[in-house]
Amino acid sequence: MRAVILLTSFRGENLSRLKRAVGVGNHSHVVETLNDLSAITIDEGTTLISFGTGVIVPRDILLKLRRPAYNLHAASPAFPGRDPHHHAIYRGAKRYGATLHMMEEKVDSGQIVGVELFDVKDNSTPQSLLAQANEAGLRLIEKIGQRLLSVEPLSPISGAKWGEFKTRRIDLLRMAELSPLVTKDEFERRFLAFDGGPHDNLTLRLHGKTFRIDKAHSIELAGRNDFSEFTETAFRHLLVALRQGSYRFARYGERPEGRHVLWRHDVDFSMHRAAKLAAIEAEEGAVATYFVNARSSFYNLLEPEILGLCRSLREMGHDIGLHFDAGAYGTDHWQRSTLEAAVSREQRLLESILDMPIRCLSWHNPDMSNLLEFDDETIAGLQNAYAGRLKRDYTYCSDSNGYWRFQPMADVIAKGSERLHLLTHPEWWTPDSMSPSERIDRAILGRARATRRDYDELLKAAGRKNVTS
Repeated sequence: MRAVILLTSFRGENLSRLKRAVGVGNHSHVVETLNDLSAITIDEGTTLISFGTGVIVPRDILLKLRRPAYNLHAASPAFPGRDPHHHAIYRGAKRYGATLHMMEEKVDSGQIVGVELFDVKDNSTPQSLLAQANEAGLRLIEKIGQRLLSVEPLSPISGAKWGEFKTRRIDLLRMAELSPLVTKDEFERRFLAFDGGPHDNLTLRLHGKTFRIDKAHSIELAGRNDFSEFTETAFRHLLVALRQGSYRFARYGERPEGRHVLWRHDVDFSMHRAAKLAAIEAEEGAVATYFVNARSSFYNLLEPEILGLCRSLREMGHDIGLHFDAGAYGTDHWQRSTLEAAVSREQRLLESILDMPIRCLSWHNPDMSNLLEFDDETIAGLQNAYAGRLKRDYTYCSDSNGYWRFQPMADVIAKGSERLHLLTHPEWWTPDSMSPSERIDRAILGRARATRRDYDELLKAAGRKNVTS
């Protein structure tokens, strides 16, 4: 009687289907481990069929076989190697299936003799894809039937070939190692492909410690409502309150009569936040002045994207001013002549970068030196946002450091002073409520992730390998 070895982890109905398809009934050896396989005597009439196991059959056993040995790979030919269903989800496969091939010493390298494919559903997971691939494999073996037991091997499928990238277990582990700079979209993609369901594969290493996702508990962060005043929605409410209070939005250098507001933003950390707030203001009919720092370590005005965002502020009808960073000079005590010379240089630099006139300035961290002593109407010909007249004649309010140091801005607006001078910093105003420290992390990590994304896309566009480890 022919000796048939079924190397498989299948049990129950799937095992019964496999036996019926091959035509061996109960007359077969069913083994699951390499030790069990090695214990079976192999002779010239033995046929080996492997399906649904991670066992790699060694060369010495393959050499003992005189009949063909087949492996049913629960994946389409495009995905040879380990954990193919995970990589297929990650790579967005549209077609998937099962591949029957001649067994050789190297994994998933033998001639392909059968393929059964299906369309991948939009809501597929690695687990559902594996189940469908196993089902496709059983259908494929049922079609071929007892021809698997023939002395002559099945004919290879013309044109069928394996994909170029054969995955190993290390490839899954590498994809499961997250960088702190991973974007939200990339995280969701990896979570679905490598961690969802029963798996806890994704890890993050910080300062020598490894962290895993806790999917068993839902964590509600307390105190979120404490910062609800600093959201995009709350920002819009301030603009609506100003409009309902009949405030006109004035520009620096004007001397308007009647109720008006100088609406100012010092852009310290995020040009992206500035552009978002500027768009909200444009929708609400507000005019603002954005003071940008040519020496910022958090954004670079020479970068094409940042430059484009800055210019978009002007296109939306807002003014651009110089946010003078005295800290870049290392000067604790300024003389007027040296200050005006430095301001003029910064003005020329900013005008050269932005290709637009600069007519006003504000100080960055003015209490770190003696800048507040310079309260003239103009400094080096630029309108001074810290002019003594503005301090005397206007009601002032600022969101410095991400909280209201004195009165909430909504309360200041509600009091109805004739002249308001209101300062916000765009990085504090986010889509969702979060603490000031989290808002800074958001700005910094957002920029770092964008830089990392640009690096990855550059390598992809150049056709170069992105070596991760």
